[in-house]
Amino acid sequence: MGTRVLIAMSGGVDSSVTAYLLSSAGYDCIGVTMRLYDAETSGRDPARACGNLADIEDARAVARRLGIPFTVLDCRDAFERDVIEAFCRAYELGTTPNPCAICNQRIKFGALLAHARELGCEYLATGHYARVAQLESGSFALMKAVDRTKDQSYFLYGLTQEELAHVLFPLGGLTKQGDVRRIAREHGFENAAKRDSQGICFVPDNDFATFIERRRGRALPEGDIVGTDSTVLGRHRGAIRYTVGQRKGLGVAAARPLYVTGIDARANTVTLGDEADLMSGALIADSWTWSAPAPDTEARLDAAPLRAAARIRYHQADQAVRVRRALPPECAAGPVPVRGEALRIDFDEPQRAVAPGQAVVLYDGDVVLGGGRILCAAGA
Repeated sequence: MGTRVLIAMSGGVDSSVTAYLLSSAGYDCIGVTMRLYDAETSGRDPARACGNLADIEDARAVARRLGIPFTVLDCRDAFERDVIEAFCRAYELGTTPNPCAICNQRIKFGALLAHARELGCEYLATGHYARVAQLESGSFALMKAVDRTKDQSYFLYGLTQEELAHVLFPLGGLTKQGDVRRIAREHGFENAAKRDSQGICFVPDNDFATFIERRRGRALPEGDIVGTDSTVLGRHRGAIRYTVGQRKGLGVAAARPLYVTGIDARANTVTLGDEADLMSGALIADSWTWSAPAPDTEARLDAAPLRAAARIRYHQADQAVRVRRALPPECAAGPVPVRGEALRIDFDEPQRAVAPGQAVVLYDGDVVLGGGRILCAAGA
């Protein structure tokens, strides 16, 4: 009997091919689908939600075809607490959360990895497009996928060395169209052409404001839309309807293009300014997690400003940066209290629309060093 591995199966083509590759390689495979929330009663189209009943049956059918055991893990309580409620609260505090990164850290590689250990599995495998390599030192490196158009390393920065030692990403060295869908077609998988999931899985039509209003049972409070000089330009129907960098749908008539440059949840105001006001040369990030060996990276950080590359959004090109520990006064400008370690990241080139609450991820070439939550933009 081969090494036992728990395979996260969503019913989609990526996880199905993952299960096929590992079972064909001789692993002792167990398939599992997470039940994350009740899409059928949430207002979300069940056909487009993670862990919906149809997806569970699709995953079960693939497992049956491959001859591997299959189970469903009820993660609804943890998902409600750690992802959905955290998502709503972050918006209410004036930040833009990244629920996919949180779900990976707390649910997929938290609860699911714990479940794998309970089943006596050495590894948890998923259909993410990323790679894990073991180095000569014995430590592990989280790396970008070969298929750069599908690379998901940005969302996986929260994986620690302990977790990386027990995860497998079989698709990291493959391409989606040239390899994964071809393998699915060649082996007659009915989901070979199934479309990829998009958007926030639990939010109907990506309408965050309506979702939060329905969840809280009340309309969002109205407030002022102001200019960078505090002049009142209009009224909004809820500050969370706006995102830093937004230009369209502002509800304000102006002689020149205006953009959302800030959201103040305490004052319940939305600030508009010129595109130049969106540019930032640096940011402060907290809640830091090192994917690379923490002692080595911390030593590099202490020796001098760490030279690295950074991304502040998914699919962004790598941006050259210098990294150092943030000073307490630099953290005071954030919309929320600092959590954990805070770093200051200075960009070689100014960045547009740095959004508090989003993830910033550091890279050394293809290797993920770590990442954290953007607390605020910073001046020179």
